[in-house]
Amino acid sequence: MPLFDLPSITDVSSPSADVERKTRSTSAIEAFENMHIEKVHSLKELLGRVPAKGEIYFLWTLNSFNAFTFITYIIKYFGNIRQLTFSTYAINERILTSLVRWYDKGSIDSIYICISDSIRSRVPKVNDQLQAFASTRNINIGYAWNHSKVTLIKTDEHHFVICGSGNFSENALNEQYIFLNDERIYNFYEECILNRSDRG
Repeated sequence: MPLFDLPSITDVSSPSADVERKTRSTSAIEAFENMHIEKVHSLKELLGRVPAKGEIYFLWTLNSFNAFTFITYIIKYFGNIRQLTFSTYAINERILTSLVRWYDKGSIDSIYICISDSIRSRVPKVNDQLQAFASTRNINIGYAWNHSKVTLIKTDEHHFVICGSGNFSENALNEQYIFLNDERIYNFYEECILNRSDRG
């Protein structure tokens, strides 16, 4: 199901279309009332808030934190992640070990990682560690020519999407993230991530 239909937006063939277009415009404006813009030093500044269904946060970091921080934040407030799917260019040993520790504690049921295939030559030690962890857990890995950075977190009732510039490694002082809760967008990115890797 598309998020919008371009011809229906531009159709001006009748007066009723004009009324319908104004109604849609009002709905779009109301939807943006659920948008939050924040500059944050850490996710703690959100004080336990997460986007409600259909809500979106635009974040700009003022201190270095990475995409993994969102995972621990969701676990803290929801207790369990049913499915964690993410795409990244890089992951470091410290983050990988922490991720597996959360899995082993039972806080994450299933993990799918789409990572840049260059990890095999850039950091073979991390790739070997990733393969070893995956061999004994419900962790699947897909390799792709990838530079995207998207994290999908499914809980019992929510479908969180985090898109941004940060990898699962050390990041710069200023990064940007979009943090939202929407099942349609979750499904869109999930399909993109699963179909852009060779799963090998």
